Amino acid sequence: MKNLIKDQYGLLYSSELLLSIILLIFIIGVVANLSDGLNEKILSEEEISSLEAIAIESSDYLLNNPGNPENWEDDEGLKNGIVSKNIIPGLAIKNKNVENGEFFDESASDEMIMSNAISYNKLIKIKNNYDSLVDRNLFNDSVMSSMVIYPLNSQIRPIEMGYDFDNENDNVNDNNIVTVNRTVKCDFYSNFVVYNFNDFELFGDDYNKDMFCNHDTNPNLTNHSNDGRSLWVCKSFRVYKESLDEYEYYLISDESVKDTGTYWIFESLNRTKENKEILNQEVIDLNPFFLEDLENSSDEIYSIHFNVPKNRANDFKTVLVAIPKNMTDVLISNDGLNYDYFRVQDVNFVLKAGYR
Repeated sequence: MKNLIKDQYGLLYSSELLLSIILLIFIIGVVANLSDGLNEKILSEEEISSLEAIAIESSDYLLNNPGNPENWEDDEGLKNGIVSKNIIPGLAIKNKNVENGEFFDESASDEMIMSNAISYNKLIKIKNNYDSLVDRNLFNDSVMSSMVIYPLNSQIRPIEMGYDFDNENDNVNDNNIVTVNRTVKCDFYSNFVVYNFNDFELFGDDYNKDMFCNHDTNPNLTNHSNDGRSLWVCKSFRVYKESLDEYEYYLISDESVKDTGTYWIFESLNRTKENKEILNQEVIDLNPFFLEDLENSSDEIYSIHFNVPKNRANDFKTVLVAIPKNMTDVLISNDGLNYDYFRVQDVNFVLKAGYR
């Protein structure tokens, strides 16, 4: 019996010893874990500081440089997802010389870079090849990133590209993400505008026609001089038959045009018209007129005349655009044939970056 009792006490002491060892291991693990967490916190602060520098420097480069090489967005490989490692993308726009509505070569001077303005065309090329152009070529695969363009005009949709940091299933801690926010201008489709007819924005009450109007010199036509109630905006332009193979022409107005009481006349130099029509459509396809007129001619001069009530002049917003044919279907399917898209717009440029 005494030996049995000794054995029982021995078993009890062994259990206590085992429990003590388990507790000791647990405490050591907790302490080690806290120590590792402290080290991670210190490393994270250093990394975040470095990440912020990378994100700011990259944003400044994207916004203030046209990219390298210049005109990188015209690289044929981008259409097929083939991205050269030599391309460093940039979004800046270089000023162009303009004469009679035609664009000439861009200036080679850095001073001609438009301040705080980015190219919509370049944005779309980056969106379609983001991993290669940005993550690989710009960041050397050192970080994951995203870019978003938030137009201040609510009629235009945001443009999102890159890593989805808002995905609930990702493993990125919000504290380890840096954000750079800049307010800039984006040209959207303004490069396709042949004429912006709202000259009143520039001249106000001092507006006078700046272009010859055939109605003012032809005694057989009603004179298009301004009067106390209305203003005339008259523009002429030449269309070549061969250009119809590459471009489609539209007259695009803001939705407010329906309420302005504006009338218009569209005519060719050889087929003039007197009768005005009410302008109450936001999009007017001019291509059928051109195709008919140019069937037996290589080119023709056309004129568009707008008669706008003076008290609604600020609401008259209309542009003539020439859109590359390979883009027309995309614009129509995305509701891109919208007046707002053919104006330079203020946008918020937001770049986010985080370590992989």
